[in-house]
Amino acid sequence: MTDPATGDLAQQLRSAMRRLPGPVSIVTTHDPSLDEPVGMVASAVIPVSMEPASMLVAVNRQSQCHASIEQAGRFCINLLGTGHRDLVEPFSTPSMRDSRFASGRWEYADTMPYLPGAMASLFCRVEATLVHGSHELFVGNTYDVKLAEGEELDPLGWMEGGFARFGALD
Repeated sequence: MTDPATGDLAQQLRSAMRRLPGPVSIVTTHDPSLDEPVGMVASAVIPVSMEPASMLVAVNRQSQCHASIEQAGRFCINLLGTGHRDLVEPFSTPSMRDSRFASGRWEYADTMPYLPGAMASLFCRVEATLVHGSHELFVGNTYDVKLAEGEELDPLGWMEGGFARFGALD
C-alpha cells in the first residue's frame, strides 16, 4: 500500500486516469458580477439521470469558472468534436483567458454562451453540489439541449495526455 502523505498515491492515480479515455468539453456560463462569458475545458462531465434529465461537472474550486457557476446557478456543457481542437488551448490556459471567446463561433441563449458547432450543447441549472478535495461537483438539471445539425459526429477525446478520437466498433 502506498503512503498518501508521500504523494505517490496521487501520482499513481494520475497515471492510471491518463489511461482512461475521456470526452473533451467546454463548460461555459455567464458571470453576473462581471457581466461576461466564462468558460473552461472539462473532461470530468457525466450524465447523472434521464429522469430528471441531469448532468454533472467537476470544477476546481480555485478556478474563475467555479465562482461564476456558483453565482450564475447554471452552466452549459459543449461537447466538442475533433474539429474543435484549436479551442482547447485558450480555454485551458489561464494567460489566454481574455481571448477564449474570440475563437470559435459562439452564440448566446439568454446570456448563456454556447458553441453552435459543438456536437451538442447541454444547458443546466444547478440543482445540487458536493465539495470534495480541490473540486466541487455541480449537478445540473438540463433545461435545454441543442444538437448540431449536419455536423459529422467525430467526438474529441483525451487520453495519455493528448487528443484522441473515439469511434464505433463494428
